Amino acid sequence: MKTVTYERNGRTNTGAQAVRVERLRHLRVLEQGETVVERELTEEEIERLGPLVEEAERQPAPAVVEPVAGGPRGMAVSLAFEDEETPRVRLEAHAGQRARGDGTPYDELLEELDELLTEELHLRAPRHAHAVLPHELRVEE
Repeated sequence: MKTVTYERNGRTNTGAQAVRVERLRHLRVLEQGETVVERELTEEEIERLGPLVEEAERQPAPAVVEPVAGGPRGMAVSLAFEDEETPRVRLEAHAGQRARGDGTPYDELLEELDELLTEELHLRAPRHAHAVLPHELRVEE
C-alpha cells in the first residue's frame, strides 16, 4: 500500500492544505507544508479508504497531467502517490463543491479525502464567524 496525498489550494483558502494517508495506517494533515495533525487511522477510516486507495493504485498512472490553477472562486486539487513523478489527478473545484472529475474512478476517493481533510481542519480550529475591529488588526510595537 502506497502513501497517497490529496492537496487543495486556491484563493478561497488561506494556503495549501493537504491530507496524507501513509500506508493506509497513518494520517498526516498539512497546512502550507507544515504538519498540523498526525494520528493513526481509525478502523472505520481504513474500511472506507482501503478499497478506494487499492482501486486507485490499480489504475494506470497518466503520462502527462494538464496543470490547473484555481480561478478566482476555485481551488486546484491534486491526488498523488508517493513514488510517481506526476499527480494522478489535477483539476479545478469551485469553492464549496466537492472535487470531481469526469466520472473517473478517483471521484469517490477525492470526495472521501476532501471530507477527511475538512473534518480534521475543523476539529483543529473550528471556524467561528466574528467581527474583527480595526484596533485588533494593529500590530503592537
